[in-house]
Amino acid sequence: MSGKRRLWPVLLASTLGFVFLCGLGVWQVERLGQKEALIATLEARMAAAPVPLAEALQKFASGQDVEYLKVVASGELDAAHTLYKQTVFYGSAGWEGLAPYRTADGAEVLVDLGATDGQGLVPKAVPELVGVIRLHNKGRGFFDADNAPAKNEWFWWDVPAMQKAAGLKDGAAPIILEALGNESGFQAAPPKVELANNHLGYAITWFGLALALAGVTLAFVLKKADA
Repeated sequence: MSGKRRLWPVLLASTLGFVFLCGLGVWQVERLGQKEALIATLEARMAAAPVPLAEALQKFASGQDVEYLKVVASGELDAAHTLYKQTVFYGSAGWEGLAPYRTADGAEVLVDLGATDGQGLVPKAVPELVGVIRLHNKGRGFFDADNAPAKNEWFWWDVPAMQKAAGLKDGAAPIILEALGNESGFQAAPPKVELANNHLGYAITWFGLALALAGVTLAFVLKKADA
């Protein structure tokens, strides 16, 4: 009888642990569904017909989510204030070209024209642009080098500082327009939704730990029963 009494704390703790781990697994499955729905929404935005840049900026100013919204703009590229941000170009180190773009109605935006293999490429005129809005608001990564505005070398997305260095006026929306294709001379890659989606792996991990706990508990109980 005393042996059975000693099993109750183990069974209780194991049951609570099993329920907790399964709960985490169910939560990750729910998060997986939410993330897949969000990715589908953002991909649909990129596939839709573009809206005027002015309309997109109004949506942003009103607090609406405009990430990956496709826009079209007509205006003038300010090639003299091109910035260069380090990137990967055909498997090697390269540079993204970012230049101010000003429309006839006074809107200003920093445009990511694409990549090249070195600094110094001056973009050609682009009277009309089609691109998707990116916020790049996740901040600096742990391994990112310091940006060097004085050398025009950028290693992480400090959008406000980039806008200031490019000569955009104060109050410009802190967004980047990622070009879908242009005649600037830079090579623009097709944009893709960049959202981490590891929830399936996490769910498998939590459910696996729950099963492992159940197996260890069963083995412990059977051993005690045979003793």
